[in-house]
Amino acid sequence: MTFIQAAILALFCYFGALTTPWILGTSGGWYTITRPLVAGLITGLVFGDVKTGVLIGIAVQAVYIGLITPGGVVPADLSFVSYLGIPLAMVAGATPEVAVSLAVGFGVIGVAAWQILSVGNAGWAHLGDKYAEEGDLEGIIRINYLAQIGTFVLRGILPFLVLFYGAGIADSLVGFLENQIPWLVDFLGILGGALPAVGIAILLFQIATTNIMLVWFLLGWVLVAFLKVPTVGIAVLGALAAVIYYQFFSKIEAEG
Repeated sequence: MTFIQAAILALFCYFGALTTPWILGTSGGWYTITRPLVAGLITGLVFGDVKTGVLIGIAVQAVYIGLITPGGVVPADLSFVSYLGIPLAMVAGATPEVAVSLAVGFGVIGVAAWQILSVGNAGWAHLGDKYAEEGDLEGIIRINYLAQIGTFVLRGILPFLVLFYGAGIADSLVGFLENQIPWLVDFLGILGGALPAVGIAILLFQIATTNIMLVWFLLGWVLVAFLKVPTVGIAVLGALAAVIYYQFFSKIEAEG
């Protein structure tokens, strides 16, 4: 990985951090460019291999498709998942399944980094309280910019060092495992293949509030898995079924 490539990816890691305001706040950063699917596309563009980047991004995105980060709660850190796990997996030539296992590991490490950052930012909050008591509006504005220093160190400088100096290590490590411990690579592939199912299950738990919703999901799964219906066709059928379902039950309620 070149210096420029590592720097670009590290900047995206910083811009997409949960506490970074520069790209339309959390809407453009955390909820857009930090999503693994988007990060896979960006990483693919940086490396000149969009197809591989998107395939890995899709696999990783499935794991975290049901991820919710209410308030300051971060079950898994997508900044490190997306801009450390995906690039290093691509550099190492890992399969999407192995890349998932690698990305999940970085997600756990990222949670620790988030906690360190949160503790450090508490000091800025106390300073803000002091300025508020004094009626110093400029001081309050100033500390919001100064507080970005810690975020840039943990989300920008640290990822750059890991990407630039760790790319060769990741490549050598994956090569060593494939040659010396192939069963471990197979295990990571199996684990990475199963983790997306966990993400889908979490999402279903959130949106399938009744048993009938699971029936519709299983119907769509059968159409895709066994009848090979394209996902666009499934989306159209789902929309039509939703309209019919709504009209049917709204009519019953109106008559009742």
